Amino acid sequence: MKVLVFGGSFDPVHKGHVSLFRRAMKTIAPDVAHIVPAYHSPFKAKSPTPFRLRMKMLKQAFAGFSGNIVFDDYELKQGGKTYTYQLVQYLKKRYKNPEIYLLVGTDCLNDLHNWKNPRYIFENATVVAGKRRGYDENPAAFKHIFLPGFFPKLSSSRVRAHILACGDVPDTIPPQIAPTIRENKLYGLTVHDWLRAHLKTNRYLHSKNVAEMAAALSDIYDVNVESAVKAGIMHDAGKGFSGPELIRFCKEHKIKVPFFEDICRLEPSLLHSYASAWIAKHLFGVHDKDILNAITEHTLGSLHMSTLSKILFVADISSKDRKYKDAFLIRNLALQDLDAALLYAANRKLLFTIDSQKWLCPVGIDLWNHLIKQEK
Repeated sequence: MKVLVFGGSFDPVHKGHVSLFRRAMKTIAPDVAHIVPAYHSPFKAKSPTPFRLRMKMLKQAFAGFSGNIVFDDYELKQGGKTYTYQLVQYLKKRYKNPEIYLLVGTDCLNDLHNWKNPRYIFENATVVAGKRRGYDENPAAFKHIFLPGFFPKLSSSRVRAHILACGDVPDTIPPQIAPTIRENKLYGLTVHDWLRAHLKTNRYLHSKNVAEMAAALSDIYDVNVESAVKAGIMHDAGKGFSGPELIRFCKEHKIKVPFFEDICRLEPSLLHSYASAWIAKHLFGVHDKDILNAITEHTLGSLHMSTLSKILFVADISSKDRKYKDAFLIRNLALQDLDAALLYAANRKLLFTIDSQKWLCPVGIDLWNHLIKQEK
């Protein structure tokens, strides 16, 4: 008896999953297929998307398939991290002498030998994979077979990043599950609701443009795309407050701000980055320090900026909605040399502040001097 098993977080399920499953069903022609959403993947943080919604979307996405398909809640019943070898054991007990085919995406192949109890998996199941163009196979990986043809380079993390950056569901998602995502405000749609309610339209659009540019730069500089998008879309959350409101907000929430008294007296708008980081943490549930630091530092910078902080600093001043003459130059420079783009961006910020006859915060001056020392 042929048993095809397709496991994963499916957070969310996308057209790549559907395409892979369709080809496997045609190629393997199983007697039964089990689609098994993870309750808590051993390789990832537990998904904030409820299991019932991920299962619901799976049933919607695969509703048009014929054949004996089981939408299996085995991992939910396990109630914790479940390993693939345990899934294979479960199927061997459920069916008499099953011929198990384990369907995986290209990304999994080079890591198969690192899975828990891998030898048991490969002694009791045949790994079936979809192949992407340009895939570099690891010769140390266990034996497997490829499905015919090639598959698109899609991932659930990319889909989540797109939804968070743009505030809508992309066409890489099966259309039948889009209403479920919208109705349940999944993958950051609540963030967009809040931003639209608290920011002016042009500021909200700027935030989306910054998130888009941060995502593009994250690919170049090996930064997690979801982290880059979170920092980008949330970086100006506090921009809707007036100067006096920002001062009250920072005092009320005991937010630590360098040169606070001077900023309150001379340029309270600078407080928006600190307020935005507080909103990201306490209203949007972001606890990643790298993201929160990037949001805090996107206006004035700091002496110890992470790659993500540099990306956000540069994206904020040169996103495609910025129309001043140097924005295009900084955008192009960022695609080639992030540190050079950071230096140029810091230079433009200082000159703009001087030309506007505004107070220069010592934090920004310290950043400039630090960057010049590094350049020398």
